[in-house]
Amino acid sequence: MAHYKKFRLSTLAAVVGIVLAVGPENSYAEAPIQFNTRFLDVKDDASLDLSRFSHKGYIMPGSYHLQVLVNQSQIAQDNVITYSVDNNDPDNTYPCLSPELVSLLGLKPEIADKMIWINAGQCLQPDQLEGMETQTDLSQSTLTVIIPQAYLEYSDEEWDPPSRWDEGIPGVLFDYNVNSQWRHAEHDDGDEYDISGNGTVGANLGAWRLRADWQANYRHENDSEDKDNFGSSSEQNWDWNRYYAWRAIPQLRAQLTLGEGSLESDIFDGFNYVGGSLITDDQMLPPNLRGYAPDISGVARTNAKVTVTQRGRVIYESQVPAGPFRIQDINETVSGDLHVKIEEQSGQVQQYDVSTASIPFLTRPGQVRYKLAAGRPQDWDHNMEGGFFTSAEASWGIANCWSLYGGALGAQDDLALAEGRGRALARRGGGAG
Repeated sequence: MAHYKKFRLSTLAAVVGIVLAVGPENSYAEAPIQFNTRFLDVKDDASLDLSRFSHKGYIMPGSYHLQVLVNQSQIAQDNVITYSVDNNDPDNTYPCLSPELVSLLGLKPEIADKMIWINAGQCLQPDQLEGMETQTDLSQSTLTVIIPQAYLEYSDEEWDPPSRWDEGIPGVLFDYNVNSQWRHAEHDDGDEYDISGNGTVGANLGAWRLRADWQANYRHENDSEDKDNFGSSSEQNWDWNRYYAWRAIPQLRAQLTLGEGSLESDIFDGFNYVGGSLITDDQMLPPNLRGYAPDISGVARTNAKVTVTQRGRVIYESQVPAGPFRIQDINETVSGDLHVKIEEQSGQVQQYDVSTASIPFLTRPGQVRYKLAAGRPQDWDHNMEGGFFTSAEASWGIANCWSLYGGALGAQDDLALAEGRGRALARRGGGAG
């Protein structure tokens, strides 16, 4: 019986200890902190109102110069952030996010379109999205906006989404490359020298880049070193090779070019022309999404580690949550057979192989690359040749290792068509037809 009472008392003491240790912490976390002004050494403590500091992280209403971070990545160096009183909670404040700042957050377009603005469209409360919150540290002058990854456009350490791009500043440029050469024959009278150069001149006006390519050459020759029989000759020329203007269109991940150019085609022969073109630009994509590489997809039964190797060398490794996953950022330089290994938390292992190759007609699954052009052909002396033409071609990645491509080139009564399929053939490389 004594042992039984001792056990009951020990159990009761443990339960009481847990309640005393855990209970107050939880209740204090939920309820606002109450300050007793009687502990302050002031005469008129009744006039003090400390209720505004009862909420953790309370910021006084007003404007502050802060660095802005999104999930620990800095997006703005010095922004004026205004803190206003929350109408739903008068004892709390919130940072007002301006349209300029929201455009830098990197939200997906479909998410940004659902946001509700206040103050005549000049302020956004950050608590509209589930899981989105802000943390202000005045000691470090930082405002951190925490946004779930599902709401954000793709980004990595070496690339920013288009919402954070800018057009730069207006300016002019003169790019040049100059070479000179002097020649003197040991057993011959006279010498000669020449200077040649090439480059680009232009101006940046908003989104537009105005450019003109040039080349120049100067050649001078002395016929003899004999003062009584001295003669010399010189020759010089300056040519403008190309006049054009271009701008980026981030929404289409493409570049628009107007003026003189050369037809860029993976299907038809190229030629010089005057007109315009719209071509997808891989440089606007993250480095790991450029060119061709296969998608690696699967289903993880639990939280798992996915490892992609090639001949024993690890080229990609990542943790994925339970459920379907899709890896799209395998580098384009990888080709050959890839081995995929999925190690579950439960100890189970899934393994399979994926093949890849790199040929011009292969496009990543789900992506479309296109080239559009229209204008009139011209020769190297800027003279028009022939009538108006149009050209269009595209490549669509329908699945891993499979792409459809096709194109058309038409001019007056002539029309050329081409279509085919690109296929990666694992160790045998790739093919198209």
